[in-house]
Amino acid sequence: MNAVKSPENPENPENPENPEGSGTEDRTTDDVEPESEVTSLYVRRRRTPTLGFWVAVAIVVPAVAALLVAPFLELGDLGGVLNFMLVAAVIVGLPLAAIAALADAMRHRGEKHRRR
Repeated sequence: MNAVKSPENPENPENPENPEGSGTEDRTTDDVEPESEVTSLYVRRRRTPTLGFWVAVAIVVPAVAALLVAPFLELGDLGGVLNFMLVAAVIVGLPLAAIAALADAMRHRGEKHRRR
């Protein structure tokens, strides 16, 4: 029995399973696909929250407030609490979201006239 083990691939003794090499060779330019020449980049210049943020806040805040008030109203089970939260979000949150959308529209409408 031989105590010394000879590598199966004498050209690449580190990786005897892969006779072609480790695959780290440099690729030729023919193998690389050409990249797109058109690149889009979106940059936010100001850190003001977007309209979506204000609409989400306008709907979530009344729902959370209803959740906090619900134990004092003795609504019964969890279904009554969830119903109260949804009603508060619809009755209070949607008009607030509409006001936020209107304010955002007026603000952006005013910017177009000022830029000229």
